Amino acid sequence: MRKKLKAVFTRNIGMKLLSFVLAFLVWIIIMSISDPQITKRIDGIPIETKHRDDFNNREENKNLSIEVLTSGTLSIKVKGSRSNLENLNSSDFIAYADFDEIGVNSIPIHVETRRKDDGKNIEITYQSKPVLQVSLVKSKTKLINVVIDVEKVPENRYAVCRSVSSKLLEVTGPEQLIETVSRLTATVDVSGMIGTTAYVSLAPVDQDGNVIEADSLELSQSTVQVEIVLLPVKEVSVNVDLSETPVVNGFGIYDVKYSPVTVRVAAEEDTLKHLREITIPYDTEIPLIKGMKPITRDFDITKYLPEGVYLKSGNAVVSSNIVVEAYGERTFTFPKAQLTISNLSTELRVEELTGDVSILIEGFKPDIERIGSYTELKPYVDLGSIHTAGVYTLPVLFGTDAQLVTTGSTVEITLTEAQ
Repeated sequence: MRKKLKAVFTRNIGMKLLSFVLAFLVWIIIMSISDPQITKRIDGIPIETKHRDDFNNREENKNLSIEVLTSGTLSIKVKGSRSNLENLNSSDFIAYADFDEIGVNSIPIHVETRRKDDGKNIEITYQSKPVLQVSLVKSKTKLINVVIDVEKVPENRYAVCRSVSSKLLEVTGPEQLIETVSRLTATVDVSGMIGTTAYVSLAPVDQDGNVIEADSLELSQSTVQVEIVLLPVKEVSVNVDLSETPVVNGFGIYDVKYSPVTVRVAAEEDTLKHLREITIPYDTEIPLIKGMKPITRDFDITKYLPEGVYLKSGNAVVSSNIVVEAYGERTFTFPKAQLTISNLSTELRVEELTGDVSILIEGFKPDIERIGSYTELKPYVDLGSIHTAGVYTLPVLFGTDAQLVTTGSTVEITLTEAQ
């Protein structure tokens, strides 16, 4: 039996070894075709720093700051099998500069994979930034305001920042760079918030609103906690109140125009329910008088909003035009027979009217001067309350729509029974 088994394994042994080698080679070829070696470029790997605090805490560096001259991200090329590389992206790698390795003006940048199991199967063949360029400069620390910017607020809501965990923060860095920092901005995307509280990252910003690259700056804390409340919105009227506005004697406010006439405001539900208009008192120390042009004045409506009410949309500046005119008066005299008799009973008739009647018109001069004839005032006598014959003294009335004070005389009218 042994001899038979031995014969099986030893017979044509050369051919069997050759077959095994050929099978192995075929397997290698198939694997290289189905899972070939490739090179892949990966961009946007952030450059981090290590042991920076240790460097800053050294006695010899206490008045110095590290100015990072090259920063941001880097790119790499990696080599390996397609199956190992196809799902790799920038989040699978870490790039860092260790301040314990600082040289004269640079620090080496190391790139490593975060996937420890893939480290032996891939090779980094290129990185765009081999070193971090730095410079030691005079250091300065400054307290900077924290400003909250809110984004993606629904049209029917208004976002109010109720609290910020830190309103002032220390920022340390190169003296020249520190002087360009105007504020620290934290941007809150309301659409992505869960609840009313969020932790947001801070970004140093200059006076023009441009973000300053923060690699050379050290913030006492990199995030702040904010509480954002969304309030309902309502459209309300704007009213420029002239009731207490002083005007020179003999003049009056002839015309008023202002814009906008409505604005959208936000507040708590109970406050908003009772809010109908925003009133702006037109206060002035100098009494108004007629001028060659309309009197123009702008108001910041936000100064007149009740407590807890915020302007959602609409122009914050309310522009007003006021025209002041002088008062005047004018007397018209015309025959009594020209009066219109109204509401005369069919059982009565009016004896012939003789003589003249005078009426006095008071109002703004432009309105008075536009009246060409007494007929435009439509003078009349109302007999609607009289049902018996007799002699009556009745006031002259007027049918005009003009905004005038008309003071008419009385007329004596004799009524007799109709034949």
